[in-house]
Amino acid sequence: MPNEFDFIHWLRSQQRPSPLVPLPAGDDLAILRWPANDLLLAGVDQVLDGIHFDSAHHTPRQIGVKVMNRNLSDCAAMACLPAAALIAVVLPKGASIDFTKDLYLDIKSTADEFNCQIIGGDTASWPNKLALSVTILARSAGLTPITRSGAKPGDHLYVTGPLGGSILGRHMTFTPRIHLARDLASHHRITAMLDLSDGLSRDLTHICHQSHVAAHLDAPSIPIHKDAIELSRRDGLSPLHHALHDGEDHELLFTSPDLITAPSITQIGQIVPGQGIHIGTPNSFTPLKPQGWEHAL
Repeated sequence: MPNEFDFIHWLRSQQRPSPLVPLPAGDDLAILRWPANDLLLAGVDQVLDGIHFDSAHHTPRQIGVKVMNRNLSDCAAMACLPAAALIAVVLPKGASIDFTKDLYLDIKSTADEFNCQIIGGDTASWPNKLALSVTILARSAGLTPITRSGAKPGDHLYVTGPLGGSILGRHMTFTPRIHLARDLASHHRITAMLDLSDGLSRDLTHICHQSHVAAHLDAPSIPIHKDAIELSRRDGLSPLHHALHDGEDHELLFTSPDLITAPSITQIGQIVPGQGIHIGTPNSFTPLKPQGWEHAL
């Protein structure tokens, strides 16, 4: 691991106070001045070498962008604004100071795009692969946070972009849909929302379970990314299979009673009474078993 005191001194040189963060990283705790009329939203996310990225192939820039964007996408899922983040990094023994600085700067530059300050964290080293943990703090900023539990029978089901095949590279380079989420929540009745990290079939199951509803997916309407088509050529699985189950698209999946038309928005189904997910056409639906990424315990 790089010399800890030198690295901490360098980190302090990267910090700037702001109205929200009068005392950033450098002391035992950062100090935040939270607006009295804002809700505080918080989350934590682990990103592991060999699971979410491969440091043998991905650059510090690619890793840093993904680490931060995963957490920014969680902010989009609830239509809130990112405010600050704390980063804990466990470095492989022997990691260079240049690698460590590049990783931090790429995390910071990604956060800066959404006015999210890095206000602290921790570093350590061990004889295993790179591991990172991000704690994100967000604010409601005038909008009621959208949860997964508000979907109602009769709601339309929407997605914000084409799905599938993200493993070909998009899982490292996606853009969090924060601005789109805020716009949707400002102008429409959004009843439930999340970002598609584990796959459409699995993430839709979360909405159904927490809202106590079922869903009908219109198979021909599901937007399929060109990467899903390319991956289908390689492995023989259908493009629709990849769009339903691959995961790490980080598009928004949401429900609304409103009819929403926009270039980036596609209606892919309907919320109905009952349990589970069915897929097909309006005249013929069959049960769909959730697949996608399952977190082992």
